Parts: sequence; structure tokens; C-alpha cells
Amino acid sequence: MTKPKTPTPWELAEFAVAHNNRVLMYGLPGTGKTYFGLTHAVKSEAYRLICTEEMTDADLIGCYKQNEKGTWTFQEGVGIKAWRQGARLVVDEINRMNGDVESRMMALIDSHASSSWQHPDTGEIVKPHPNFSVVATMNGEPEDLAPAILDRLTVRIAVNEPNPKALEALPEYLRGIATKWTGANAYPRFSLRSFVDFHAMNTSSANLEMSARVAFGEDQWKELNDFLLVNAGDLKAEEPK
Repeated sequence: MTKPKTPTPWELAEFAVAHNNRVLMYGLPGTGKTYFGLTHAVKSEAYRLICTEEMTDADLIGCYKQNEKGTWTFQEGVGIKAWRQGARLVVDEINRMNGDVESRMMALIDSHASSSWQHPDTGEIVKPHPNFSVVATMNGEPEDLAPAILDRLTVRIAVNEPNPKALEALPEYLRGIATKWTGANAYPRFSLRSFVDFHAMNTSSANLEMSARVAFGEDQWKELNDFLLVNAGDLKAEEPK
């Protein structure tokens, strides 16, 4: 009897997003979690919300702003916009939000049946569109989250290897070395963003050494330099797909 193939973390993530509307992806930084959330199986649009310690309700729900006529009106935040449109809300670094907005986030990512919000001006009751979904990302472990938030993100995928789709978006000459140097066991380890930034600088400047020094650091760029010199080829012809 053939032993079933063990799915990769990214195959698990694809399954989870296809069949569940609340998914937490966690693990090493720079593996393409945000890229996945913003691009994979998005039904309408994707909004990105980056959590910080300075975050307020305005970032999630909205706030009053003065228009060109001098009138103060309530402008909805990305969370409510995503609710209305049935969009994907990608909540980056969800573990970094402060306690003041925790209850708002909890309500925002709760189940469709439990979620609602009343517009302060019109009294309209807004509920999430059936297609609304959340992909939350974080570096570290789920236990770093508050219990109430964790309880609303029961589908959790550990990701410590680069996203194949994000690798495919790199030019061909970088894919092999990016695969090698973004994995969990790589040392030194680089983010996929380092390779994206390297290629952009190298393409615009045609200066491989300076681009490598800037993108990978003065102490580490030599680790990759020989490979890049051999494989870079005609850089301006190799745009990401």
C-alpha cells in the first residue's frame, strides 16, 4: 500500500483558505505569508492591515474626518470596507497590536454569525459579506496571541519555508539560490524580500556587487556573490513573471 504523501505547509494553507474563512499563518519572517494572503484565491479584493503598537480603532473600523466642505463625516476603515465587499483582509503581524484595539479586532475577525457593527451616523447595521475572509500572519508562535484572538483563529498553519508561488515571481536566475537561502535551515538566512529588492536594484543599476552589498548586508553578500556572478546573465532581460 502506497504511503500517503505528506502535504507541504503551503498545500495545507491552500486547502485551509479554500475551505475556511479565518486562517492564521505563522513562522519565520520573509517566507511569503503576506504575498499568499494577498494573492491566493482572492474572490474580489484584498486589503492589508499592518498591526502596530500605535494602532487605533480608526485603522480597523474608521473615524470621523473633515471633508472639503468642512463637514465631519465618518470614514470607514479597511475592516468594514472588507466586510461590505466580501474582500480578503490580510492582518499582518497580528501579535503586535495593542490591547486597546484587541476587542475591536476580536469582533472584526469573529464568525459571520456573531459579527455586526452599527454605523455611528446612519444607524445602519453592517454584517460581513458571506465572501469576507481573514488571513492573519505573524512571526513566532500562536501562543503569543491573546487567548480571545487565538480562539477566533483555530485554523493555524506553521510556515517555515518559502512560498513556491512567491519564488516563481522572482526572475529565473534567482529562484534556486532564493530557495536555498530562505529555508528554515539556511545560514545566513535571508527574506524573499531581499531577493526582490536585489533584483530591482541590480536591474536598474547593472551593478551586481553594490546591489548585493546593499540587499544582503556588508558581511553576508560574499556568501552569494559567486553564485550571482555566474547565474545573473542578462539581468535586464530577466524580469519577474
